[in-house]
Parts: sequence; structure tokens; C-alpha cells
Amino acid sequence: MELWRSEHSAVVLGGQILVFGGLFETSPGNSRVTDTVERYDPVTDIWTSMPSLPEARHHGMAAVVNHRVFIIGGYDATGFNSVDTVWELVGEEWVGRAPLPEAVGAGAAVVSDGVVYVVGGTPSSGFHAYDPDANTWTTLISPGTQREHLASAALDGEVWAIAGRWQGVIYDTTEIYDTATDTWRPGPTLNEARSGFGAAIVEGALFVAGGEVFGPNQALVSVERLEPGGPAWELIESLPIGLHGNPLIAVGTTLYLPGGSTVAAAVDNDGRLFSLDLGRR
Repeated sequence: MELWRSEHSAVVLGGQILVFGGLFETSPGNSRVTDTVERYDPVTDIWTSMPSLPEARHHGMAAVVNHRVFIIGGYDATGFNSVDTVWELVGEEWVGRAPLPEAVGAGAAVVSDGVVYVVGGTPSSGFHAYDPDANTWTTLISPGTQREHLASAALDGEVWAIAGRWQGVIYDTTEIYDTATDTWRPGPTLNEARSGFGAAIVEGALFVAGGEVFGPNQALVSVERLEPGGPAWELIESLPIGLHGNPLIAVGTTLYLPGGSTVAAAVDNDGRLFSLDLGRR
């Protein structure tokens, strides 16, 4: 990445990775929120600039629905104030869409059957569904555990709320929402509690990587995998360095981890892009 960042969001579109906003370190102990957007081509290994967001954002959520790119909520440039704004990238411009039912920062967004689900986040840790065609939001039943700085994934018509934290307590638990029955149930417990990390799916297997814990503060190197229908998570190859505030993106059978901070509860980031080719394992 040309701009080193953490606490940013990312999606894959047409085999390329798009990263949005986040925090970048201006000097030791100081950071700034950015509105910049970059695109990475895994084939050419080249980063290019894209239209900037209308306003700087960090801890936002991103989603792609039928090649439509959305940026949802997050924290504004003044600090950790949650916002309800939603933007769609139309051509070279960001266009405002229906706002969230409430302001949400540090939540997680996933897409299932053409619907965007936003789970967790601050201040309320709610659960909302967005219909891009109708440009409308619906508030759904929240998971049993309040979570922020969580990750999420969508598998077989179900939405996963994975780990995260609430009021300083960091979780290793997961919860699964069935979109057909409108119910939540417990899922498999992770090997390590984590918050501020990424999740991705490759060939039906679910992966999580990185994150942070407190007391003592630590950025995690661990990566976990849950095989399709598997009862338990397993630890696999670790990251080269501990990272948090990082998305995790799958392109084909390769996992990509762009950016992130090497120091828990702080912005100490660089422009590294790590990848793990699962097809060569």
C-alpha cells in the first residue's frame, strides 16, 4: 500500500482488493484518519489510487453486492464517534445511500443472498440488514453477546459473529444467525480470544487471522481455520508478525492481509501485505 494503514476495511472486487480509510501513523504515538482508497491487483502486484471517500473514516465496514461497493458506518475523523452514513461507489463518485438505523463503528459487515448484514459495533452492538435494491434497512434480533471489534462471515445462509470484545472483555466465542429462522445459536469456540482482526472464507473453510488482546497488550500472530462442517477450530501457520486492525481477504485460494498495526491498542503500522496460498499447502 502506498499509504500505511490500520483499522481500515477491505473487499475483493473482480479479483482485486480494495482498501478504504483507516488510521495511519504520522509520527511515533500520533495518527490521523484518512479518506484514501487504494486497489491492489494480485496478478501485477501493483497498487493504484481510487476515488477518495467523501469524509475520512476508520473502523468502518465494507461490502460488495453484485459488483456494487458500499462503505458503511465507522468512526469519524474527530476520534471514536460512531456514524450512520452509507456510501456507494458509482463510477468515480461516492453516492449517499439510506443511513444505518443507528450509528455503528467497529462492527462487521457480510453479504448473504444479496443482503448486507451489519453485526455488532459501538455503541449498541445491534444487528441490521440492508437491501441494496430497495435501499432500506431492517433491524433484526441481536446476538446474545454484545460485541465490537469482531469479525463476521456468511456461510450457507448463516451469518457468523466471531470473537471481538465488549467493555474490555475479549471473547473466543462465536454465534451463528440463521437467516431462514431468524435465530442465533452458539458456534465453535476459537483457540485464542481476539479482537480487531479479520475473517475470510476459502472453499467453504473459515479463517481468522491476527487481532489484539489486553493485559498485557499483545498483537496476535495466530491464524485459525474451521473446516466446512468442522466441530473445532485449528491453529495453522502463524503470521510473520503480530498484527491487529487488519482485514483478511480471500482471492481464489489465497488469503491476503493488507496493513494492520504491530502494537496492540496503538497505531504502529506499515505497508506490508502478507499472503498465504492455501492451494500450495
